[in-house]
Amino acid sequence: MTMSRPRWILLALALSFLVVGVADAFVAPVRGKDYTAFDVVHVFLISALCYTWCRADGLARGVPAPGRSALLAGVFPVLGVPVYFFRTRPWQRALLCTLGAAAFLAISLVLAAVGTLSIEFVRG
Repeated sequence: MTMSRPRWILLALALSFLVVGVADAFVAPVRGKDYTAFDVVHVFLISALCYTWCRADGLARGVPAPGRSALLAGVFPVLGVPVYFFRTRPWQRALLCTLGAAAFLAISLVLAAVGTLSIEFVRG
């Protein structure tokens, strides 16, 4: 059984949170801020992967992204991904997908924290 392209993109997105979480343990935050340079770069990677996922999902399902939904998902994923769902699915399915995306985000944030905390734990 092989994974579809959209699932590979989601896997890459989740792993990016883990990798950045690990990298954050080695780099000091930007002066006066709570984030590192890796976090800033990660924002652009998240945007690119969200855009790519929307395009791949539309192609895999035979439903091209209507209008600029995929672009909105890339520019502002928190709003754009639900908009993409509601433009490409019946509203009940779109609502479930939006809840799934929120859960995916929560799990990804936990992965980032686990990455950082595991390195800090090992470093002692």
